[in-house]
Amino acid sequence: MLFQLIILFGQIILYQSAIFHCDFETTCNDFLPSGVWGKTDGYTPQPLDHDHTLKIKAGHYIYYNPGPGTHGLEIRAQNWSQPSTERYSCFQLWYYSTLTNFLFNVQAIQGEGIESVRTLASVVDRNASTTDWTLVNVRLPNEKLKIYVVVNLLQKHLTFDDLSIDYCDGPAPSPAKVLFSCDFESSCSDKFVSLPTYPYQWPILNASYANKLDYSTPSVDYTFRNQSGHYVFASVRANVDIGRVGYLHLQEQIQITAEQSYCLNFQYYAYPTADNAYLRIYAMSTDNPDLVQELWPGKRPSYYV
Repeated sequence: MLFQLIILFGQIILYQSAIFHCDFETTCNDFLPSGVWGKTDGYTPQPLDHDHTLKIKAGHYIYYNPGPGTHGLEIRAQNWSQPSTERYSCFQLWYYSTLTNFLFNVQAIQGEGIESVRTLASVVDRNASTTDWTLVNVRLPNEKLKIYVVVNLLQKHLTFDDLSIDYCDGPAPSPAKVLFSCDFESSCSDKFVSLPTYPYQWPILNASYANKLDYSTPSVDYTFRNQSGHYVFASVRANVDIGRVGYLHLQEQIQITAEQSYCLNFQYYAYPTADNAYLRIYAMSTDNPDLVQELWPGKRPSYYV
């Protein structure tokens, strides 16, 4: 299917090779649990009388501990997992549950503001051990991302131990294939059109001139990090108002197939303040121009009540 991208800008007002691991026997710096959870050992079982790491009563693990009127647990990686040209990475955790229904999701979070969310695995306790720990192993997309484990159950018992992100077996990742790129310094700039009749237009200017037109804009570009570099921006200084929008339309047709996934990467700067700015990115099918899909940002559900 062929897609075109539309950017809507509304009211404008190293871990390359390190191992992430958490066994709860020492201070856990790589994964941060939040929500209704507790830490225990086999002497006070919840409900297992041994952990996975040491497999003894003295070993520690965390457990899901919802109370009346509260539920929700999130375990998130503290650092970004970076793509590699040599090997894929895998996320692993061990869990035990006395439940027989849906348990938790393993999600990939992307974007510096965590705007994109994908579910990589949904765990349903059908083939799990009823007497011991069960392994979850998820091969990660070869992209920059953070891992979140999300639980939203009302019942006990669900326990976790030995979370890790490490290289895993398998073929080397395929070389990156770039379908389109533009830094607004080359002839690619003519691929973008600022749609007419909308209040906000998108000129392509060097940073020095753009900053003179509107002092709130960045004084340097991202590519060269100086005033001579160019970027595209929407000047709203004279006509800012609620509900006014502007569209930047990429005219290049990009062919996306079901056999391979692609990432859209871009840099943006919100002004005058980030709190009063928002950005939307849409894909429009050339097969059906009336069908528009929002690609970014993703909507994260509320996990806590």
